[in-house]
Amino acid sequence: MKLSTRYGLAGLGGLALLTLVQWARQEHLQHGAVLTYLIGVGPNFAAAIAITFVLLGVWSEQRPGTDGVGERQRFRVSAAISGGGLLAWEAVQTASRNLVFDWQDVLATFAGIAVCHALFARIRPRSGA
Repeated sequence: MKLSTRYGLAGLGGLALLTLVQWARQEHLQHGAVLTYLIGVGPNFAAAIAITFVLLGVWSEQRPGTDGVGERQRFRVSAAISGGGLLAWEAVQTASRNLVFDWQDVLATFAGIAVCHALFARIRPRSGA
């Protein structure tokens, strides 16, 4: 399977998780403190994964044939764009009357980027393989 396809599938997994969390919000499935918390921070967590891997998949499809070092650099840039964009959106919320800034969302973004690192280590090709 092509590397860009593997990255794209990870991005689709993040989008599926984001959709599931949004569905749970709409259906008011917040029963108990833990589930309410997870549904609250879930969009930031899932979006961090989705954005990172969708960007990485598109980038790898457009410019295939990179060595391991180049793939890691592409991943770092994609994760930085994803995390930076989500953190910037949280910063915008501090100045808004209608939106609510939440430190838990910031932590969920960092957790999502950490999961991205683990997924990337699992997905990317091994040197010498």
